[in-house]
Amino acid sequence: MPERDRFFAFAARALPLAFRVRPEPADLACHWRAATQAIGARLLLACARERLLAFDLQDMSLRTCSLSLPLRRRRAFELHAPDLEASDLPDLPQLLPRLLPALAPAPRARLARELDDSRWNLALARLVADLRHRTCSEGQAWPAPLDPENLVVDGHPWHPMSKTRLGLRAWENLRHGPDLLAQAPVHAVDLAADHAQLAAPDLYADLARELFPPAPAGLVRLPVHALQLRRLPRLLGPLWRSVAHPVDLPPLPARALLSLRTVALAAPALHLKLAVDIHTTSARRQVSPASVHNGPPIAALLAAIQAADPETRRGLRIQADVAAAGMHPRHGDRAGQLGVVLRPDPAALARDLHADLSLATADPRLAPSRPADMSLETFPSGHAPDDMSPRTFPHGHVPSRSPQLLVCAALGERRPGGDLLVRELAADYPGDLRARLAAFFSDYLEVLVPPALRLLTAHGVALEAHLQNTLLVHAGRPCGFIVRDLGGIRLHRGRLAAAGHAPALASDSFTLTADLAEAQGKLLHTLVHAHLAAVIAWIEDAGGPDQAELWPCVRRICQRLFDRWAAVPALARACADDRAFFFAAACRSKALLRMRIDERVSDYAYTEVANALAEGYSSSPA
Repeated sequence: MPERDRFFAFAARALPLAFRVRPEPADLACHWRAATQAIGARLLLACARERLLAFDLQDMSLRTCSLSLPLRRRRAFELHAPDLEASDLPDLPQLLPRLLPALAPAPRARLARELDDSRWNLALARLVADLRHRTCSEGQAWPAPLDPENLVVDGHPWHPMSKTRLGLRAWENLRHGPDLLAQAPVHAVDLAADHAQLAAPDLYADLARELFPPAPAGLVRLPVHALQLRRLPRLLGPLWRSVAHPVDLPPLPARALLSLRTVALAAPALHLKLAVDIHTTSARRQVSPASVHNGPPIAALLAAIQAADPETRRGLRIQADVAAAGMHPRHGDRAGQLGVVLRPDPAALARDLHADLSLATADPRLAPSRPADMSLETFPSGHAPDDMSPRTFPHGHVPSRSPQLLVCAALGERRPGGDLLVRELAADYPGDLRARLAAFFSDYLEVLVPPALRLLTAHGVALEAHLQNTLLVHAGRPCGFIVRDLGGIRLHRGRLAAAGHAPALASDSFTLTADLAEAQGKLLHTLVHAHLAAVIAWIEDAGGPDQAELWPCVRRICQRLFDRWAAVPALARACADDRAFFFAAACRSKALLRMRIDERVSDYAYTEVANALAEGYSSSPA
C-alpha cells in the first residue's frame, strides 16, 4: 500500500478512537500534501545551506537541478522561509535522488526512511492540532494534555528530520507522542546492585522510594518508560531476567514532554529523563553511563557558579540533574538502554524568577539595564501564586498578571484564532502591535542573553540553550528562563580552570573540551542560530519589526556586555576571543543533514554561513 494511502487509513481509523473526532478526507489530503512540501523544502534548503549541491538564490526563490523553491522570506544564517503555498516539489521518493544523485544506496535508503517518517509524523501532528483547535473553539473537552509543551507541532525549526521517530509503530506514536495523546506510563525494573551505576546515591534512593516501594536488598529499582519496557528483553538479551527484572507494580501515570522520552510526573513532582530506544531527529535516545555520571556533578558546578557570580543567575535558572541511575558501563552498548536522570519540577524555579523580577521592579537598582527609548509600564510587584503548573490558553489572551511557564519552542505555535503565541505574550505592552512585539523582544534579550553569555565568557560553560531546552517564565513580560537537559552542554577546560572549577566527569565524556571554538560554537549554535533566529522569525511573522532591525539588537547587547566585562583584567582576553568569534563575518553552523548522511551525533559536521551578528550584515539579495 502506498505511504499516503496507509496514512489515510490509519488516521481515519485511529483518530476517532483516540480523540473522539473524525477527520474529513479533504483534511487528510491537505495535511499530507502540506507535510510533504514542508519536509521537501527543508531537505532542499538543507542541501543548499550545507553546500551539498549547486544552487542559485535570487528573486525570492532557490533554484537547483531543475527544481525551484519559492521563498516567503530570506533569513539570517541561510535559514530561509519557504513559500509552501506556492511550492510544488516532487514527492519525497523522487526528490531525494534528484537532490543527491551521488549518494550511496545504503545512506540513501536510510535517509529516505527517516524523511518518510518525519513527513508521516508531521502530517499527523498538524492534523491533530487542527482537530484540537476546532474542538476547543466549540467549547468541547480535549482528551489529551493542553500544556504548551504538548502543543508544539513542527519540532526543530529547520531540521528535515524534525519529526522522525523511528522505532515507534504508528499506534505507539499516537499514544506516546507529546503532540498527540502524550501518555507516558512509568514502570519499574529491578537491577542487581553490583551491575548498577548511581550518581548522588543517597538522594536517588530517597527519590526512588517516592516513586515505588523500595527494592529488596541487593537490588536497585529503576523507573522505565512503557515503550522501553516492551523492548528490554530484546535490547538486554541475556541480561534480562538475570541481572534486570521487571517488577509487578502498577505503572505511574505521566505526561510526555517535548522530547518524548522525558516525562512529567504529577506526584511526586519530578521530571524523568528515560532511555527509549527510538531514533528522534538525529540520535537514538538512550541514557548513557556518562550522562548518569555527569548529571549531578555538572548541576553542582552550575549551582556553585551561580551562587558565586550573581550575573549568571539574574534571569536564569538551571533545572538540575539531581540524581541518576543506570547500568554499569562495563555492559558496553547495552548499558545505555536502562537509565534515568531525575530532575525537580521547574515550578519552584519559575516562582523564584518571578519573585526576583518583582523585587527588581520594586527596586530599580536591581532591574536589568534597558535602552533609554524602551521605557515600559512598571511591572507590578507581588508574589507568584502557589499554583505554578504549566497552563494553556485555548481561548483568548495569556493572563497578564499570572505567571506562566512555557517551552520556548511553543512561541511560534498558532493559537485557535490563527495568531502566533508570541503575539499574545506581547499583549500587555503599550503601543501598537509592532511596538509591543519590539518591546517584548527587547525584554526577552535582556533577560536571556546576559547570563548565558556570562557563563561562557567568565566560566567556560556553554549551555545547550535551544528552543526545546529553554523554558520562558512569563507574567505580562519575560521574568526569566529555565534551561534544562545538561547532557549536551560544553565545558571549556581552560576557562573552567582559570575560574577555579574542576568538575569530576566521566573519563569518556565529550562534555569537557580543550577546543575553545567548540564551546563558543555550542552557544552560538543553540542560543543564536537555533533559538533567537526562530524567535526573530516568529516576531517578524506576527507583525513585528523585521530582522534587519532585530539582529542589530542582539549584536548591541552582546557588544555592551563584552565592553563592560573587558574592564575586568581577568576577563579581558576571554571577552576579546568571544567578541571575535561571535562577531566574525562568517560563522560555522551545524550541518544537520550531512551529519545524518554520515550517521554522526556528537562528532559535529559544519557548514559556513554569513553571520547576522557581524557589523554591517545584510540579508538582502546581492
